Amino acid sequence: MIITRIRSAFQWILGRHLLTGLPEEERRSFYLTANTIIILAVLVFFSWVQPVPANLVIALHILSFAFFTELTISWVLLRRGYLLASQVFLCFALWVMDITIIFSFPGQQAHLYLSVAMLLPLLLVARKHKKIRIVLALVPFCLFIARETYFKILGGQALYGPEPAPGTLRADEVLLDVIGSQSFLLLLAYLFIRGRDEAEAKMQTEHEKSEQLLLNILPMEIAQELKEKGVSEPRLHNNATVCFTDFKGFTQIAETLSPTELVAELDRCFSYFDSVMERHNLEKLKTIGDSYMFAGGIPEASKTHAIDCVMAALEIQAFMNQMKEIKATQNLPYWELRLGIHSGDLVAGVIGEKKFAYDVWSDTVNIASRCESSGIPGRINISSATYELVKDFFECEYRGAVQAKHKGKIEMYFVNGLLPDLRRTGESRIPNEEFRKRYKLLLG
Repeated sequence: MIITRIRSAFQWILGRHLLTGLPEEERRSFYLTANTIIILAVLVFFSWVQPVPANLVIALHILSFAFFTELTISWVLLRRGYLLASQVFLCFALWVMDITIIFSFPGQQAHLYLSVAMLLPLLLVARKHKKIRIVLALVPFCLFIARETYFKILGGQALYGPEPAPGTLRADEVLLDVIGSQSFLLLLAYLFIRGRDEAEAKMQTEHEKSEQLLLNILPMEIAQELKEKGVSEPRLHNNATVCFTDFKGFTQIAETLSPTELVAELDRCFSYFDSVMERHNLEKLKTIGDSYMFAGGIPEASKTHAIDCVMAALEIQAFMNQMKEIKATQNLPYWELRLGIHSGDLVAGVIGEKKFAYDVWSDTVNIASRCESSGIPGRINISSATYELVKDFFECEYRGAVQAKHKGKIEMYFVNGLLPDLRRTGESRIPNEEFRKRYKLLLG
């Protein structure tokens, strides 16, 4: 229990609870910055307990306290979410403290921390701030060289004190070696970090591609559940709408086309259908041959699922009518589309372990299929259940009780368009402002 509390307290100090929602690179940058602040704070603490000359104790403690205050400010900036500001302030504080100790206490080896300060921004700062990262790395590099040059100008004083001791190298003897080694270290670190950034960028691009591919197959909510849990439980939806489409005479026309032409024609139609799904917040389920299936009200419930499906069906119907006119003027064979819609309860989800597909099951799906097969090419055929949900928005034509295969007689309607007071003048499928008001009212 005590260990758990200590671990939780340490995680709180690091601010790990603030990482939720951040990209992976920024999470790492945040984590490294927090750890760096803690490590430097520990070094400051040890500077208080290390033996120093009596005449320097007060001055060194004042500097340590000042540096500890700067680290606290950087930590506060970090926890407030100002990641880059925290990193810049941390680097600046380290430079100032190093330079102060170098010239106030020549016997100290604070100049070695300039090498750390040179590499620190390359490790901490995210790659999207590339220019800031390079500048933050070059400043301590220049300070290090300036420090060595300064001692050389003063007459080659020893690297670790104002007076050369026996066997101690002089600054003028090793200046070029120091500059060369630091330049090599900086270049090596930069090339390593740049290689890591390029590799991460490629990984991020591939990750985004795979994410997009997954979202093209599954709804976002279902895809996220599969990634987190490995499985997705099928869910009951008490009110949803399913629509089937099917081309009349597909087989006959397909026989007159080459395989390439057939696939290209289907792709042209189904790609447009996909764009309609996106505009109306509907879920494409699957295509089977020349049949296209979609639904509204899944995976998230919607009060307008039936209206959305009928609006999409009207748009698809208008597209196919336009295609028909173009093909007819060119004396080319054309497809006509039947659309069938039904509303009711269904179960939706992903089953199996390979080649995942989001699908729906229930009698609602079967009746929607029967509405399509019992329809007429070029018309939108809906069940009485769907009619009750859309009658206040669309002008419907009662067909009576139509015999459906294995389902007996089902009351069906043709959708002719929007109600006259909800459409633009001369446009049966384009809504006006009154439609939008009623639609928003239905959404609540």
